[in-house]
Amino acid sequence: MPTIPAPRSTCDPLHAADTFIVSLHTVVHAPRQTARTRAVLRACRDGVDRFAPGIDAGARVIDTRNCRAVDGVLLLDNRLSAGETCIVEYEVSRPPADHWEQVLTTSAWDLVIQVRFHPAAAPARCLGYQETADRVIETPVALTGGQSAHIVTLDARPGVHGIRWEWHPGESRSRTLRM
Repeated sequence: MPTIPAPRSTCDPLHAADTFIVSLHTVVHAPRQTARTRAVLRACRDGVDRFAPGIDAGARVIDTRNCRAVDGVLLLDNRLSAGETCIVEYEVSRPPADHWEQVLTTSAWDLVIQVRFHPAAAPARCLGYQETADRVIETPVALTGGQSAHIVTLDARPGVHGIRWEWHPGESRSRTLRM
């Protein structure tokens, strides 16, 4: 198995979690709400065989690579030793909503959430957000080509990271769900 050096940042909870997220990249297709996530993980101890990505109870895992999903947990194809890395992919589907968010229970070097909108369903406005125990930070996010919005967070801390969108006046909004 490949290995990478220990993280250079202070964002490495070696004793707080089984895995450290090196990279987590999610591409969401809205408004139908399917998303494919690619996670690069680094084991923080010997014998790591699972990853809990925070899949919402209302979501359904419809595809996996290098792992299998059981009750919202991804079981890795191979056990990892401390320092070893693996790449897993999973796709989920959930009811339509007006946002997508990722709940991090451990830190990540690199977190990317990208939302691709159907050409006939582009929102009026998008906001990226981060919620921690003591505050919420929102930032306007531009639509690239009128159909895609994304946020990139380096050294992402545990908490909620997401993108929400607002429709043009008069358009219906979906109920809010957590991912």
